[in-house]
Amino acid sequence: MILETSFLIDLMKGQSEAVALADEIDHSGESLYLPAPALFELWLGAGRSARGKEEIRKIEALIESFDVIVLTHEDAREAGLLQARLSKAGRTMGTVDVLLAGMARRRGETLVTGDRDFSTVSREVQLRSYHRGR
Repeated sequence: MILETSFLIDLMKGQSEAVALADEIDHSGESLYLPAPALFELWLGAGRSARGKEEIRKIEALIESFDVIVLTHEDAREAGLLQARLSKAGRTMGTVDVLLAGMARRRGETLVTGDRDFSTVSREVQLRSYHRGR
């Protein structure tokens, strides 16, 4: 399972639904992957945060906890073609989001997300969603 940025942020915040889902997935024996494009978004957020040092420690803990996967040229191809199909249908996704969706689709992995925007690709990518409490 590939972990999307909103899920990772909720996990870092200790959001109960995200923590429960992570525990459930962990006990199932499924592999959990931390994609490099999501790390980009996390590092960007940490760099902008007033609590940057704390956020950096949390990101480093995530890197230690999960297998990091990089974007390959095959992933980029899948994501680019997916974005083109969405565009032709009058729908859009942010660049990092479509990269994550493309990575999941090409690898045959489920994308774990709390971001409802991913419903745009629910026919193309297997999603595992949860309710994001505030």
